[in-house]
Amino acid sequence: MILTLRTRWLLAAIVVIVAAAAITVSRTHQPRRLAPLVANFSGGGAAPAISRSMPPVQVDTLRISVAPQALPSDASLDAITAELYTALAYVSARTGTAPAGPITVQILADPQCALHGAAYTQTRAVQVTTCAAIPPARAVNILAHEFVHQLAHDYYGDAHLRSDPILLEGWATWGAGYYWLGRHATFRAFLGGQAPLPLAADHRGRPAAEMNALYYQWASFVEYLLVTYGRNAFDRLYRSGNGVPGSADYQGVYGVDLATLEAGWREWLR
Repeated sequence: MILTLRTRWLLAAIVVIVAAAAITVSRTHQPRRLAPLVANFSGGGAAPAISRSMPPVQVDTLRISVAPQALPSDASLDAITAELYTALAYVSARTGTAPAGPITVQILADPQCALHGAAYTQTRAVQVTTCAAIPPARAVNILAHEFVHQLAHDYYGDAHLRSDPILLEGWATWGAGYYWLGRHATFRAFLGGQAPLPLAADHRGRPAAEMNALYYQWASFVEYLLVTYGRNAFDRLYRSGNGVPGSADYQGVYGVDLATLEAGWREWLR
């Protein structure tokens, strides 16, 4: 594919906006992952407060372990624990789902000081690999995305394991909301009307910037489907994939094919 100058500029701008450590998103017994992913996990503004609209999360829901050298020496385990519970409550409220049981959270040390996130949803475990030189907030932001994958498995059942990656990663990115949007209010606003890659693009072998663009485009597409057609239809769609981008039954659920939906979404972005 030949990229225009404008498209190259956009991809470069995305890298600048969301430049940070690459995340290898590798999960066992999950659909094929998209990696590496570049994203800004520093957040923007104050952390979201738990409101009355957030479903309560039991204090023993998270089983947290932290490896030596995974966090700065002055990091407070109590503070990290509180932030993780806040993140879980936030994504649970945003996605309208709740954890079906305890979740094991592992914060591991990476000798190369790189960030890696993973969710093993069949065994109810999520992890992040980080190091003492990286602000702990970045690990929390990665885990917010991984929490959504666990909630999706709890809600959709084993259909989650074969979901269309457009929806699988789009839902996890959209569900992480604040933790991935920084100063932007929506993924539509984040993209600023620009989406240079086709939704069903083959992610394999792409540069990190294009991988990253896909994640944010997919989150915006999920946002569009929810706003336009509602949650019930989206739930049916999510359960209909076979692990390949574009494999969900868009025609059967919405009455139009993916190409038509993509055209509507691109118009909506403008």
